[in-house]
Amino acid sequence: MTRFLILAALGAAFAAAALPALAQNFPNLPLRNPRQPSEGYISVQSGISLSFPVTDSDSEAQQEKALKSFYKIAVSGCATLLDTIADTCEISAMSSNTAVNNFDSRGSRLSVNGQVTMSVKLKPSTAAAK
Repeated sequence: MTRFLILAALGAAFAAAALPALAQNFPNLPLRNPRQPSEGYISVQSGISLSFPVTDSDSEAQQEKALKSFYKIAVSGCATLLDTIADTCEISAMSSNTAVNNFDSRGSRLSVNGQVTMSVKLKPSTAAAK
């Protein structure tokens, strides 16, 4: 019986120690979700797929050139948004994958696939129409 009381007392002490952490208002913490856009902003995501023929020369240089093309296209996404619907645009996340495939008899191809997420504040006329 005393063992049960000791365990119950320890459990109650641990629960009481955790109460301050549980009482916090988590949605108001600054790092609530790093991918969630700030107030007044929306998140715009764009998928990009590129394919390049692979030659027998330096494959590392070819991969670097393909990734540069991917990044240039990713950056141009913000420029397009600024020209059309956005007052401000900032890339908030990006991912890319590269692979060499040989699906047919035309030879190997280097594929670059990725996602770009941008945090965008809409122009006033676009935001009002929303």
